[in-house]
Amino acid sequence: MAKTVSVKVPADVSEEDVVRWVAEGLSRRLAKRLILSYLKDGMNLDLEKALREFEETRSEVWKRFEEEYMRKGLL
Repeated sequence: MAKTVSVKVPADVSEEDVVRWVAEGLSRRLAKRLILSYLKDGMNLDLEKALREFEETRSEVWKRFEEEYMRKGLL
C-alpha cells in the first residue's frame, strides 16, 4: 500500500533526486531481506568470485561518483 509523504529539501535538490533516494532506500531494504533469507536457508558462495565482483562494482561506482563530482565542479 503506497502513501504520500511531504518532505522539505534544499532548493537545489530535484524531485528526481528524491525519487532516486527513496528507490535506493527501498532497494537496501529488499537486499537486506534477501540476504537474511539466504542466510537463514543456507547458501553456497564462491568467496573469490564474490570479492572480484565486489571490487569491480566498487570501481565502477567510484568512477561514476568521480564523473558526477567533476561535472558539478566539486573535484
